[in-house]
Amino acid sequence: MAWYSVGVKHLSLVVAALVVAVGCGDDDGVVSMDAGPGTDAEVTPDAEADGGVAVECDFPAPRLGTSAAATALATDPARCGQPDHQWLDPAGMGDIVERQHLRDLPAAILQAALEGEGLVLPRELEYDVVIDQILYTTQDRGETIEATAAVAYPEGYDPSEPVDAVLLLHGTTGFSDACAPSNELEGQALAALFASIGYVAVAPDYIGLKALGEASPEVHPYLVGQATAIASLDSVRALGKLAAEERGGLCITPRIHVFGGSQGGHAALWVDRMSDTYAPEIELLGTVATVPPMDLLAQVERGLTELVDATANSTAMLGAASTWYGYGDRLDEVFVAPFDEDVPAYLLSSCDEDAPELPELTLEEVFQPALLEAADAGTFGDLDPWGCVIAENGLTTTSVERTRDDPASYGILLTFGAEDSLVHTPIEREAYRSLCEAGMPMEMVECTGAGHGTGTLWALPEILAFMEARAAGEAWVQPSCEPPAAVICEGTPET
Repeated sequence: MAWYSVGVKHLSLVVAALVVAVGCGDDDGVVSMDAGPGTDAEVTPDAEADGGVAVECDFPAPRLGTSAAATALATDPARCGQPDHQWLDPAGMGDIVERQHLRDLPAAILQAALEGEGLVLPRELEYDVVIDQILYTTQDRGETIEATAAVAYPEGYDPSEPVDAVLLLHGTTGFSDACAPSNELEGQALAALFASIGYVAVAPDYIGLKALGEASPEVHPYLVGQATAIASLDSVRALGKLAAEERGGLCITPRIHVFGGSQGGHAALWVDRMSDTYAPEIELLGTVATVPPMDLLAQVERGLTELVDATANSTAMLGAASTWYGYGDRLDEVFVAPFDEDVPAYLLSSCDEDAPELPELTLEEVFQPALLEAADAGTFGDLDPWGCVIAENGLTTTSVERTRDDPASYGILLTFGAEDSLVHTPIEREAYRSLCEAGMPMEMVECTGAGHGTGTLWALPEILAFMEARAAGEAWVQPSCEPPAAVICEGTPET
């Protein structure tokens, strides 16, 4: 099976190899520290650090949106026949339960990794990086739960200068706690890159992918937008609740950039959609979504009409997301035996890099005829409840409204690879057109010659320039909603 991968996984592997080569960091030598409860006050005094001047850092208290649309979603978020539930009081969300130090990474190591890839960024990697791991509170279907995240912050950053954060949303790593990316250097590398530039990065693992604490009770709800956006926004709240000494004495602002690749690109667009309803105290500066599957319904219909890379992802979503909606005991309506039992068992037992070589199978050997017929007819969305499970999580088909009142400088950057064999770019071109015409402030960049992973890596210079423009408050100029022709992205290696 092929799975949605982190767009910069190759770069992460290079960083990991360099770290091992020079002996920096040691996963076996993790030092655990009990951080105690998070801070409750809105105003958090930051201690002096490295001779800097202490500042009063105001990170606002959690709250929910108050618009009619926000209240409607908060009081009735259940979809697709789920049991009724409502969102909990956000005051207790993002509380720090546990914190531990993972590793330190020198800027020189990160710079060497970039140079090894022939990639030149518009900003120097200036700071050495500290990477920690946190266990924090969030909510899921009306219950308080715990989730984990990696936090990376720059050493030597002037503590008198407020620092913006990057919410970093990972691609597919697996479907159970054993696959939590914050446990692996590969999952920490991109956070370290942003921290070395001068941001604080928080990289949530998502629910069902816990690195600390008690085991998750269910499989990770793969590509479920609500669940992932809520846990991700609560990781930002957790960042704000860290005591000063737990974040390098830095004053972290509630201004965040959202960055996600592949599954994380889908998650980033859900954070954009839900931030004003679930966490309006957090200010989104801009959103970057690389190689995101925005039209899930069309991608799944393609994956169930021809055997392509995305067929495996359709299998994973139907197996994992259905459990979150309460249909885990009805998978015999989706899969032909023995796959109705084998698929959920596999999802719980394997991580991305452990995916086995499977024998060649036909669609008819895996999926029930009703699903294949609906996909072939283009009516999968009408197939109850499976069509709803897919459609409710697609950006082009969900019933969850986007009600953001976007600031003049806010925008969304989408990057794709022209040769992506996993997220079918022609489908996403039409999704871009649809979402743009609906009023979302979006720009699309398609990298000539890039595949699924390199659709992120080769566009890193454009991504960083976009982030700098959003942070500087430059007015967003909406380009045409006509999908643009592919271009040679600035990070494309010379041949």
